[in-house]
Amino acid sequence: GFLLPSSSVSLMSSLKQQQALAIRTIPHTSPRHRGERAMCSVRMAGGPAAPGDGKVNDKFKELMEECKDWGLVRWITINSNGAVLETAASMGLKLSFFEIPGKGTYATIASSDKLFECHINLDKAQKVTFSEEPAKVGGHPLYVMRIKDAADGILLSCMLQYDPEKGPGQYFSGSVEAFKRVQSKYGKEIALK
Repeated sequence: GFLLPSSSVSLMSSLKQQQALAIRTIPHTSPRHRGERAMCSVRMAGGPAAPGDGKVNDKFKELMEECKDWGLVRWITINSNGAVLETAASMGLKLSFFEIPGKGTYATIASSDKLFECHINLDKAQKVTFSEEPAKVGGHPLYVMRIKDAADGILLSCMLQYDPEKGPGQYFSGSVEAFKRVQSKYGKEIALK
């Protein structure tokens, strides 16, 4: 993190310097990196929240609010080139929205210390599904919310985390009930658009 000066003039100057430094440090020779550069500049500039449009932002915000009582979940994303990222964090983290020109509206779910951040392109997110299914190994029940695109591709899975002291299938108190409350409210699938 950065140490910020105490005066507001110095603070703004410092933020602009950090933004300029961040933009200069990201190569911008490919279209992919230009997108990262744009995202970085928006985020460093304070990342203004995209206004709720009465559609996906408001629905997504409402849904995430409903899920905050799930407690600890595994956040899982799979890259088609062969990587899988899994991490554990609470569902009750801060939610904000920002726009990347030419890329769309993103939701950011982040811990207060920014050690956990998840960015979801809401222009690609079309629906959310809820399922209770057996684990591929062990057969214990899994409780999973999946954010999907128009082709039913999975953008992100959020799966209740079992209590590591008790083992797979043994969930933290109240988390399964909280998941089932949300599932019963929305059904097996909710359209975001």
